[in-house]
Amino acid sequence: VWGCFSSYGFGELFCFVGNLNSEFLINIYENALLPSANKWFKQNEPWYLQEDNDPKHKSKMAEAWRIQHNVNRISWPANSPDCNPIENVWAILKERLKENTKLNVTSLAHHPLKEWKSLPSEFARKLAESCTRRCQAVINSNGDYTLY
Repeated sequence: VWGCFSSYGFGELFCFVGNLNSEFLINIYENALLPSANKWFKQNEPWYLQEDNDPKHKSKMAEAWRIQHNVNRISWPANSPDCNPIENVWAILKERLKENTKLNVTSLAHHPLKEWKSLPSEFARKLAESCTRRCQAVINSNGDYTLY
């Protein structure tokens, strides 16, 4: 799954089967990222995309798409899952999915969407607001492990 959020709430969740590559990432940007950003932000209001340094995020294809669509990407330190608040969301979703032992392959495709939609906007706001503290914690630890 691919998902996004801002301080305004949770955006689109994009569920797919198979491996994610740069070309498919562009599909996700167009069908999930942009609709979410358009819902949250006014047409000329600046917003910034935070994603990790996965090669497909840094690919020439993804970079060209972001430039073409005026999507500003935040420069992100390498190997920094402590900083990435979406990891907290994935952990919660994984726990909720583990609790449901009646899931089969068919229902597993729909269950994450149900759980995603149940996440409160207040949680998204708190995660977005935590970014400054997360980054400061990494700075304070000289890039070492933090409690995030």
